[in-house]
Amino acid sequence: MLIFMDESGDTGFKFGKTSSKFFVLVIVIFDSLSVAEEANEAVKKVRKELKLPENFEFKFSTGTSDKVKRAFLQKLSKYNFRYRTVIVDKTILAKREPLHPKDSLYMLVADHLFLRAEERMKNASIFIDRISKSFVDDFDGYLRKRLNTNIEKIIGRVKHQDSRSNNLLQLADMVCGAIYRKYNRSDDKFYKIIKKREEDLWKPY
Repeated sequence: MLIFMDESGDTGFKFGKTSSKFFVLVIVIFDSLSVAEEANEAVKKVRKELKLPENFEFKFSTGTSDKVKRAFLQKLSKYNFRYRTVIVDKTILAKREPLHPKDSLYMLVADHLFLRAEERMKNASIFIDRISKSFVDDFDGYLRKRLNTNIEKIIGRVKHQDSRSNNLLQLADMVCGAIYRKYNRSDDKFYKIIKKREEDLWKPY
């Protein structure tokens, strides 16, 4: 099992200034290496079909037109992946837990996401876009502490890679961006394309 994770929005609580209202975390799941390889090749084909450079990075928030977003999502939604997502309205969370620390929001949402998926995961390899060294260490420790037991090993490897060189991290980015657009802008045109791949969508706040 291969899992590719991405997020949209930010973890801040300065509403009306620099912080987003929503924070979205997504995992894109492939149950076999062969299907993941097929999807990886499909991303390469989209670049060729759209006459984009071989090193073009698909990112929902920047540098990708609506035309490219639509073509990418329509092509990749035909492949057999599934996704699970947690959407947090931070304005609601802030009212319920006004002293909630900014730095733990990512871990809180990841906790919701992985524990809800626990029964559907086993010995999974997780790929995450490379972030700071301190975050990598904290997140890896969190995963092993929360999800691995002596009975069943849910998490196998955790790999932090640059999304520019990983097509399936770019897929996770595009899926996450489509969901974020639905909530942040009330625009679901891209979400509708990928919804058939949805296994779980949860809004705890």
